[in-house]
Amino acid sequence: MHAADLAANLPIDSRCMRALEPALEWNKQDQLLAEAVNMLRLLVWLQSKDGQKGRNRPKPIKPPKLRAQSGTHTEKEGLSADEYKAQLSRARSVKE
Repeated sequence: MHAADLAANLPIDSRCMRALEPALEWNKQDQLLAEAVNMLRLLVWLQSKDGQKGRNRPKPIKPPKLRAQSGTHTEKEGLSADEYKAQLSRARSVKE
């Protein structure tokens, strides 16, 4: 029950939520920065000799959701149920 309570109240940007849904790994700011970098790469490429001839187009930075769909997203290992229970029941040390 304790784990269920914790999971139900996790914020959307928590590590657990991001592990469940790759699209949550990036917030809006990360997405906008990646899009800006992609556009800058494209603009620089268009002004080069390769861009004028249409070769060696730069690869865009893909958001985590697209990387997960294409298979380039690395799968993270989690804890087993027993390891998780042990972690929850472990006494917390308090530093003074």
